[in-house]
Amino acid sequence: MEKSRVAALSLLLLLAITATSLAQSGDEVNARLSQIIEQYMNTKDALVHNRDDLSAAWAERLETTIATTPDGIFEEDDLSLWQAFQGALLDAAGSIVDGENLDEQREGLKQLSLELQDLIQEFGNPGDPLYVFSCDDYGDGDSVWIHTSDQVANPYHGPENMGCGEQVAEL
Repeated sequence: MEKSRVAALSLLLLLAITATSLAQSGDEVNARLSQIIEQYMNTKDALVHNRDDLSAAWAERLETTIATTPDGIFEEDDLSLWQAFQGALLDAAGSIVDGENLDEQREGLKQLSLELQDLIQEFGNPGDPLYVFSCDDYGDGDSVWIHTSDQVANPYHGPENMGCGEQVAEL
């Protein structure tokens, strides 16, 4: 009888430790996603103001954050999904860093925005509501961006036409 009680208590302790580990992993994932979102917002906002130097600098920080995200914070079932997103996000952020002008950086932002939107839909939004906007006047209609406000601030046109766009989703 005593052995079964000890075994039951040991099992409960193991479950509690596992639950705590999973909660800590979830907290670490949310913290990293928050950091990625913040650096994306700074990159995008620099493009809203036609600042190719700042957008490249923020995109470089974003690259570093994405590249240094430890695989160990993800549950085993989510790891391969994260790794796929990681590669796509790195490519998109890299194209902003390497962009030689605002137009090239804005093309990189298009892909980065789509990938980040998908990432948030898969892993969840770790913070305040985010809004997805689209502007049909730029590119091929896939020109979406994510914003922390429900007010339009178009990164594809800059100050010349910041008001172009409409909210298409909330994350």
